Amino acid sequence: MKKFYKTVTTSQSDDGYLILLDGKKILTPMKADCLVPTENIATHMMQEWAGQQETIWPDSMPVTQMMMTVIDRVTPNRATFEDEILDYLDTDMVCYYAEEPKIYAEQQRTKWTPILEWNKSRFAINIETTTGLSALKQPVETRGIIKKHINALNDLKFGTLYLITTATGSLLMALAFLEGAFTPEEIFEAALAEDLLKDEIYLAEQYGISPDQERKRKILKSELENARLFLSLL
Repeated sequence: MKKFYKTVTTSQSDDGYLILLDGKKILTPMKADCLVPTENIATHMMQEWAGQQETIWPDSMPVTQMMMTVIDRVTPNRATFEDEILDYLDTDMVCYYAEEPKIYAEQQRTKWTPILEWNKSRFAINIETTTGLSALKQPVETRGIIKKHINALNDLKFGTLYLITTATGSLLMALAFLEGAFTPEEIFEAALAEDLLKDEIYLAEQYGISPDQERKRKILKSELENARLFLSLL
């Protein structure tokens, strides 16, 4: 989209902040007011819009994108999204370890065990793990404690939790990431534990990986880094 404005400012109201382009408030894709709850987020969004050149590139405005996603998708569908990510507890990748080959099993335990132990300690819960193929069913008490914690999150933090859960395939990773227990790089390595090990074995650095793999990894790394930025502004 061609840039259509010259000035970017913010306006404060009793309910939050608005971003103004040439004095006109920006709207979300669903035509809702893009009302921002904190000055830090508003200031960063203003900088994102002010930094656009002749063409507006949405991908260069991660905080704006996240804020609009929360307004348009997360808040109206909060209950549905909560149920969706709670279902990840029984299928969470960090609960399913390989037995063979040993090198993969060791890699998984190295990358995943700290995340499991953090969740156990943080929420005082029991988490079942397996090396088998049968689906797990986490204890009712565990699900209840995690559900209560998620219910208490505001929409901005919940939106970030939802994003990281669906991006990594792990609610337990996302919960640890949300509280800053692990860096974006550590979560990236945990989410791709087996793939990154295969890269070492098959000399991917020398021979390269498929364009599709490269694209998916770039997206995940970007989502994690942008999520950490967003959380830092809350």
